[in-house]
Amino acid sequence: MEFKRWRNLSEILPQDVEEFCNSFNSEEPILRELRELATREKVPILLPSAAQLLRLIVKLRKPRKVLEVGTGIGYSTLTIHFASPESSITTVDSNPKRLKTAESFFQRANAPVETVLADGLEFMREALSAGEEYDLIFIDSTKGEYPFYIYKVEALLSDRGIAIFDNVLFRGLVAKDEEEIPDKYKRSTNLLKLFLNQLVKFPNYFTIILPIGDGFAIHQPLR
Repeated sequence: MEFKRWRNLSEILPQDVEEFCNSFNSEEPILRELRELATREKVPILLPSAAQLLRLIVKLRKPRKVLEVGTGIGYSTLTIHFASPESSITTVDSNPKRLKTAESFFQRANAPVETVLADGLEFMREALSAGEEYDLIFIDSTKGEYPFYIYKVEALLSDRGIAIFDNVLFRGLVAKDEEEIPDKYKRSTNLLKLFLNQLVKFPNYFTIILPIGDGFAIHQPLR
């Protein structure tokens, strides 16, 4: 099924390549419905290439506990659920309208997802205080805050845990020279560059940056 983009939707791959590769993939009807809703309402969600990689990682790792920061309308949450229905998923978002939409889709999909209306960084602080650990942490939140997530993510990961950050290439702008970046995006882009440089320098972690979707950073301990 062809998906349509709107102006300024994050993208790295050319649209025809993204659509061609996606023509070989399948997704549950409720995920197609969510993608159509996202197109109509101009809500950013995972691009197909990113969704398929996330699905693959979850299928292979089968995480016991999952934390998602940035629910949106629930597309990535349900992608994780369908890849591993046994996983316990907690998803956090500060937008009550979108979270309510997501909850309605979770109910329809019979997905036992715990939803939390909260700031992601604040929730993670509380989770640390409570001694929580997660086998998968998926971050799809405000890009300018990514440098502040690193220590909290690493402290919350279990020994077998893996963290995935979405949108780390920010429409490809992160790879461009300063003069090529529009002024309104320079702050977010510079903070993402700082984040990536910090991420890859952490000892005893394996980190890769992939030009998939809008850019995935995959980060996991070597223990």
